[in-house]
Amino acid sequence: MRSMSISQDTSDVVSVHEFERRMALATPADTMCGFFFNGALAAVRSLGDEAVKRCLEAGQETSFTSFFRYPATAYLRVTYTAANLLRVQHDSLENALRYVGCMVIPPFLSSAVGKTMLTLNQRNPRLLISSLPTAYRAGVSYGESSIKWTGPRSGLILTKHDFIHPLIHEGALLGLFEVMGMKGVWVSAKLVGALDNEIAFSW
Repeated sequence: MRSMSISQDTSDVVSVHEFERRMALATPADTMCGFFFNGALAAVRSLGDEAVKRCLEAGQETSFTSFFRYPATAYLRVTYTAANLLRVQHDSLENALRYVGCMVIPPFLSSAVGKTMLTLNQRNPRLLISSLPTAYRAGVSYGESSIKWTGPRSGLILTKHDFIHPLIHEGALLGLFEVMGMKGVWVSAKLVGALDNEIAFSW
């Protein structure tokens, strides 16, 4: 599978200032389920216990429970820490963020919601993708997500007021397609507003 880079200058999109900007926009009501955090921890586990410890410290927790809610600001700190720890191994911060996104798929699919979604729709990629906004709503307290189909095997996932980085979305969708064994996949994510993402895909 191949992922196209996001269209704008990624040096701005993945900079510390971008993460600080997102944290400044978050409120205490903006929360996310623990499986997002556990994906980031899984991504750095190959680097050793110290890397996991640094991510946990960034999130100010000793562990994350999959369907317990934690602050979006904590997730931003954890993912930025994880991506920086992984940037050498993955050649760039952009690729590291995609990998962090990809690694959220196993903890999500092992949850009751993920298992149900996959069982009901795994034989039909279009139905599975159509169910993603519902999964998004189950995972976060903020924003909205929708699907716009542009063809039988192509479309856009649109998220608004979303604290998840577009490259993490890109990696997560690639990871989901990989689990499904889909071939000829293309995914490209970009920031289209202050906290709005557009993730284009086809297979």
